Amino acid sequence: MRQKNKKNSYKYIAFEGIDKSGKTTIAEKFADYLSIEYPVFLTKEPGAKSGVFRDLLLSQRWNKKTELFLFLADRADGVELIKKRLTEGIVISDRSLYSTLAYQGYGEGIDIDFLTELNRFATDNLFPDVVFLIDIDLDTMKKRSSQADAIESKSIEFFKRVREGYLRLADRFDNFFVIDGTKTIEKVFNQVVDIWNSL
Repeated sequence: MRQKNKKNSYKYIAFEGIDKSGKTTIAEKFADYLSIEYPVFLTKEPGAKSGVFRDLLLSQRWNKKTELFLFLADRADGVELIKKRLTEGIVISDRSLYSTLAYQGYGEGIDIDFLTELNRFATDNLFPDVVFLIDIDLDTMKKRSSQADAIESKSIEFFKRVREGYLRLADRFDNFFVIDGTKTIEKVFNQVVDIWNSL
């Protein structure tokens, strides 16, 4: 993670977490917050550039290799747009390459180092500067679940591995900040803002 000399040298911010963690809501609120001071571009994965890959990934179940390469294709398709936006302001992304490490790596058992190299290739070595991991337990995820897409409908054991993987990534990378997503939206958001202002 690169060292910053001033606040806006951290320009690529990702929100991560298992499904139903609330990361999408918090990412949107944080984008609104930063837009008072900076040009802000909010994006999401899958679907940073096109809805084609998102529709494919969420509408049906794929084997784990096909799923992986669909996510990588989506990420490679969107990276040029993200890089362009980074020259104009701050990019806030609902998910990033770390989702692949957590879901396809720890969740599906694909080698983490192999996935990291694939993502380096897909993104031209573009990694988020700051990652907010909105962490919830599995009971909370189940309580918040209603209709589930192809990813969300995977087993509870799968999501247990994904959550554990995220926490291992947070221990490994110093640009990760873990936030308790079981709190109210306002409390979660305020913690994100407090961390951001302390950087």
